[in-house]
Amino acid sequence: MDFCIKLMRKAMYLGIKYKVLLTLVVVTTGTVLVMWLLVKWSFDRGFLRYVSSMERAAQQELVTALGQEYQRSGGWERLRRNPFVFQELQTINFLRIQWRRHGGADWPDWTAVLPGAPFFIAGPPGVTFSQRLPPPIRPTVLLDADRRPVIGRLGRAEELDLLPIEVAGREVGFLGIRPPPGLTDSQDLYFSERHRHALMAIALLVLALSAIMAWPLSRHLVRPIRELSEGTRRLAAGEYDTRLARGAGDELGQLAEDFNTLAGSLRDQERSRRRWIADISHELRTPLSILQGEIEAMQDGIRPASPERLQVLHNETANLTRLVGDVYELSLSDAGALSYQKRPLELEAVITACVAAHQDKFAARGIELAWLSSCDAPVTVMGDADRLKQLFSNLLANSLRYTDPGGRVEVGLGRRAGLAVVDVRDSAPAVPAEHLPHLFERLYRVDASRSRATGGSGLGLSICRSIIEAHGGRISAQASSLGGLWIQVELPLATPV
Repeated sequence: MDFCIKLMRKAMYLGIKYKVLLTLVVVTTGTVLVMWLLVKWSFDRGFLRYVSSMERAAQQELVTALGQEYQRSGGWERLRRNPFVFQELQTINFLRIQWRRHGGADWPDWTAVLPGAPFFIAGPPGVTFSQRLPPPIRPTVLLDADRRPVIGRLGRAEELDLLPIEVAGREVGFLGIRPPPGLTDSQDLYFSERHRHALMAIALLVLALSAIMAWPLSRHLVRPIRELSEGTRRLAAGEYDTRLARGAGDELGQLAEDFNTLAGSLRDQERSRRRWIADISHELRTPLSILQGEIEAMQDGIRPASPERLQVLHNETANLTRLVGDVYELSLSDAGALSYQKRPLELEAVITACVAAHQDKFAARGIELAWLSSCDAPVTVMGDADRLKQLFSNLLANSLRYTDPGGRVEVGLGRRAGLAVVDVRDSAPAVPAEHLPHLFERLYRVDASRSRATGGSGLGLSICRSIIEAHGGRISAQASSLGGLWIQVELPLATPV
């Protein structure tokens, strides 16, 4: 037991290839051992039954001889008084069996010999055998018709195999054969021993073949795991272009596919991170460069510190403050630290407040701001009123910033399949179709019509997407029927209590 425990502890430090090999060998060894024991047990029982049935058939001649003795003597009294006659009959029957086992054809005419006396019989042509006569093969008991002992001790009657003795069609007695505990004949023992040796040789051969086959099988099973381990190390080192072969369609193949998906996702995130750092650095450098240039010009006396110059510095400072605030808010959203105080609220009241707050700004640029609602009943959602106001304010500010003067912006509210739907449509300029899927990416701009000169940081729509996702909703962009951009917001309706 201690040896097995030590062996198991040492196996824990082996490589996975050797663990798989050891597992296969141990399982095969256990299986072969169990099969060997079962086959041996089944063979021993079956062979013993076979020998018993053969001896039962061989004893039929003794049963016939006993019937003839009964008919000749008129009963069992002669055998009861002289048990030696019964031994003679047993001995003759035993010799007849041995004669036939050694290939003899016709039983010779010979005189009865006593048990234990030396004898010599000429067997089949070219074969002679000489031996001291052994006692009868199996212990026997002679019973009368009432199953009372005539010769021999009855003992445990349920253990006896009874052969009926019939004379003139009626049972006059029984020959009881007591089953042996095992094989006794030398030839039977020799055959059984040869069978056990052959079975042991087959078991050892199977174990050897299993070990030989387990070695390449373990290597085949471990190879994709090694490739996965190597790929993981390369991925951890920053080699995000690492890919594994798909391999077979099993769990290891699916694991390789998942690894490739993870590697691709990490590569995209790394590229996005680098692009984000480059973009935000560029966005911060522009207002800082303007501020530095203006201040140095004033310090050198090139430009006077007039109210107009101070206003330029103030505008650039405001842009820088807004950009830093947006970056900070997005970082809080990514870290899950952006707080939300959700409660049931009527969405129409939130939107109308935002529309009213922006009316003067739209009017100052000559843009018509229209509020459209197709809901007769209140539209209630579970949300944070301040965050939703920030969401719709950002969308309106985006339309105000990029819609041409003289245009039109429509804000609508509706209900569809358990969702509150808010639509913000504006007029020209339009956004090319290839840019629509990227509008909610950070610092993304459509250079042709929506430039940095308008004052946007490129983070407003990204903040909108973060707010919508925190509310379990969805935001999308498509072309507007007014000639510009159509932003659609979907929020789940509040479940009635």
